[in-house]
Amino acid sequence: MVTTKRVSISDIARIADVSIGTVSNYLNYPDRVSPALSKRVSAVIAELGYEPRKPPRLHMQGNGQAERSDVASSLVGFVMTDIEHSLFTHIFEGIQEVCEDRDMQVLGANAFSDKDRQSDLIETFIRLDVSGILLSTVTDPVEDIAKVRRAHKPIVLLDHSSPTGACAVCSVMENNVSVGQLAAQELIETGCKKILFAAHLFDYESIQNRQLGVQRAVEAAKSAVQFSTFDAGGLLFEDGYQLGSQISDMPADERPDGIVTGGDALAAGLIENFTERGIQVPDDISIVGCEGIRLPMRSRMPLTVVNAPANDMGEQAMTHLIDELENPETHVHMTTLVDPKLVRRASTRPNPNASK
Repeated sequence: MVTTKRVSISDIARIADVSIGTVSNYLNYPDRVSPALSKRVSAVIAELGYEPRKPPRLHMQGNGQAERSDVASSLVGFVMTDIEHSLFTHIFEGIQEVCEDRDMQVLGANAFSDKDRQSDLIETFIRLDVSGILLSTVTDPVEDIAKVRRAHKPIVLLDHSSPTGACAVCSVMENNVSVGQLAAQELIETGCKKILFAAHLFDYESIQNRQLGVQRAVEAAKSAVQFSTFDAGGLLFEDGYQLGSQISDMPADERPDGIVTGGDALAAGLIENFTERGIQVPDDISIVGCEGIRLPMRSRMPLTVVNAPANDMGEQAMTHLIDELENPETHVHMTTLVDPKLVRRASTRPNPNASK
C-alpha cells in the first residue's frame, strides 16, 4: 500500500511497534538493529512507500564558520536536564516527530543536571545560529532565557513553568499535581490509610506539585487517611533500598501501608528491601511510581506507575516553537499541561473501582 500522505519515521515506528530511534538506526546505522527488528521495519517501509529525505548539510566558509542558510533555519537545539533519565529521551523523540514532518532537524545536548553546563550549551546553540531552543531545566533559567531573547530567538521550557522575573516564554509540563492525585487516589481506593510521599529535590517544581497532588487526594478522602513525606536523599535504586530499611525497622503498626515515590528507581529499591525483609508488596505496603518512562530492570515486580506523557510533551513544545517562528507578531505565550495516565501493575492491590 502506497499512501499519498507524506510518511514520517514516527508513522513507521508506530506501525512497526518500535521506537523512533530504532527506525533511525535502521536507516542510518543498520548494523545496530537486530535482524528481527530490521525485517519488521523494512516491511513497514515497503508497505508505506517511505522515501528517506537527506538531512540538510552545513556549508563551511573559509574561516571554518557555518554559513547562515536554509540549513540553519531548519535546526533547533534541545538542552535536556539529564539524558540518563529517559523522560528526556522520550521528550526528544516527540520533538523529532514534529521536526521530521517539517523537514527540520533537532540537535540534542545533555546538561547532566549542571546549571553552568546548561548555560554553556545555550550559548553554543546561539553561536550555531539555530532557529530556536527547547530547554528542560531543574532551576529557574532566568539568565538563560535572557541570553536567548537577546539573540532574538524563541525558547520553550520543558518540565518547568516560565519563571517569575523572566521574559515571557511558552512552557510545556506534565500535570504533576494530577500525577500525585492519581497515585494517591489509587492507594486510597485500594484501602491504604497511611500514605507516604518519598522523593528528593523537594525544591524541584515537579516534585512540589506531585506532593501537592498527593495532599489534595488525602484531604478529599472520605475516610481518615494519614499523610507524611520523606526526603530519600536521592532518586536512585540504592536510595530506595536505604529508605526501605528505615521503614522495615519501624513497628508494623507505624509503617505506611501506601507509598508514592517521586521516581521509579526509588520504588524498585523499596520493593527489593521489603522483599528481603519479609514485608509483602502489595499486601502489606502498596507502591506507586511517578514516572513510568523508565521501569527499572532491577525491580522484582511490575510497578504501578503514573505514566509521564513525554512524547506528547515534546510534540507540544516543538509545536509552540514553530508557531512562534512562523507567527512572531501574533504568537501568544502559554503554559501547556499534559495529563498523565495511571498504569496498574503488581505493586498495588486490585482496585474495586477500576473499570473492567
